[in-house]
Amino acid sequence: MRLYHRQRLLLNFLAAAGGSLGRTDFQKLLFLYLRRERDPSYQFVPHKFGGFSFQSYADRDTLIHKGVLVAADDWVLSDQGEQEIVPKTVSRIRAFLKDDVPERGTELMARVYKEAPFLACRSIIIEEVLPKKEDRAAVLASRPNEEGRSLLSIGYEGDDIDGYLNRLVRYNVQTLVDVRRNPLSRKHGFSKRRLNEYCSAIDVAYLHLPELGIPSERRRDLKSRADYDALFAEYREQDLPKATAALEAIEVVLDAGNRPALTCFEADPEFCHRLSVVDELTRRLPDPPSVQHI
Repeated sequence: MRLYHRQRLLLNFLAAAGGSLGRTDFQKLLFLYLRRERDPSYQFVPHKFGGFSFQSYADRDTLIHKGVLVAADDWVLSDQGEQEIVPKTVSRIRAFLKDDVPERGTELMARVYKEAPFLACRSIIIEEVLPKKEDRAAVLASRPNEEGRSLLSIGYEGDDIDGYLNRLVRYNVQTLVDVRRNPLSRKHGFSKRRLNEYCSAIDVAYLHLPELGIPSERRRDLKSRADYDALFAEYREQDLPKATAALEAIEVVLDAGNRPALTCFEADPEFCHRLSVVDELTRRLPDPPSVQHI
């Protein structure tokens, strides 16, 4: 069966745990285990019960569809999934679960909250998990406190959905402004409907402004910096003057103090039209915001 390395890890993890784990314990144990990896298979996002990996749940759906996980509330390995495990990997994980992290339930959550306070910064059960005020201090101190009139921009090239959402939380983005003409992506989580859902899950508003995008046919055959410069010069001259309503919509978000971040694919804003939008907004506004590319 063709599976990604990270998906096989999920199966081996469940096998090491005896074939099943509750949803919360699974996330917390997986996080602690992956902290040992130089290049972790999954990243985690501050969520209402602490660190959470949306990508792991997308993989869970895939594994259920393939029949190697059981469609249940908890994470449950199927008989077919048992055939996909690697004994050496299971043995290593089993030792970790037995010797390194014997905690489960609230004790396990408390350990993770203490070891990774930022991932607990949006927890809605922090007082239940950490009843002592002194234990909650690090979590409270880790909460993003960036404020002020700011305009941010972010690309998802080279990142997965969890790493991307993590950046939104870390920089206290409150409105994600999608400036793609066609918000579709082969990478999980970055097409419009799913991205909107994930933003909602971390209390970030999502706003799509297709008028600010560039049609895909004009983005073909971009090979050199000169090609990009010519495209963006044309965009600034021909497209932006027609997108007044979209620019004003971003200005409304700015004026409300809702820290918008413009998003598109490219990691480097110098190779993305969102930089032109940022420049146009700062030119138009009498009180231009500070700009951050995250």
